[in-house]
Amino acid sequence: MIIAFAQQKGGAGKTTVLAHLAHAWGLAGRSVGLVDLDTQRSLSMWAQAQTVLEVECVESAGWRAGSDIKDLARKCEVTLIDCPGNASNLLEASLRESDLVILPCQPSMLDAWATAPVLEMATREKTPARVLLNRVPPRGGLVDEVRTALGESGAALLDTTLGNRVAFAAGLARGTTALGLGRTSRATQEVQALRTEIEALLNA
Repeated sequence: MIIAFAQQKGGAGKTTVLAHLAHAWGLAGRSVGLVDLDTQRSLSMWAQAQTVLEVECVESAGWRAGSDIKDLARKCEVTLIDCPGNASNLLEASLRESDLVILPCQPSMLDAWATAPVLEMATREKTPARVLLNRVPPRGGLVDEVRTALGESGAALLDTTLGNRVAFAAGLARGTTALGLGRTSRATQEVQALRTEIEALLNA
């Protein structure tokens, strides 16, 4: 499986979501490879700091990206790509190599609107794309409004959502993820549900 994580709007949580899924697949016994295409290199820094997962993380850019993704995918059962934050040729190349692109989206209209360029690019590359509602508050009608707006724009949403939970950030800060802080926590349950849904989607 090659899965790209892309979103143009900052703060959507794409690297956090990616790291948690990497940990979840590692706990499930899958070999995991990471490709960091974001100039901030947050994924690479987490990969170096974490102590819970045997993982190869490749920093790549430019013309090397496509071959780096393919090389890592030959060695790993699951390859996760942290895409650049702009709609560039590099993002286009990463989507072209992917089986699925996930777009984390906070429950705000600004975030929802920011998904459009990536979704359009995924359509051109014929790569399936799904929007993941992330940092969802425990209550509030805005979530439903954003969900409706995304649906009306033609975006396909994942059924699983991730809540606005301190454990997601706390886990990364402690060299692990929320899964390392509590195997039965609500945050862990959400990540494992997301992993299961993605596997079902790609195996359908």
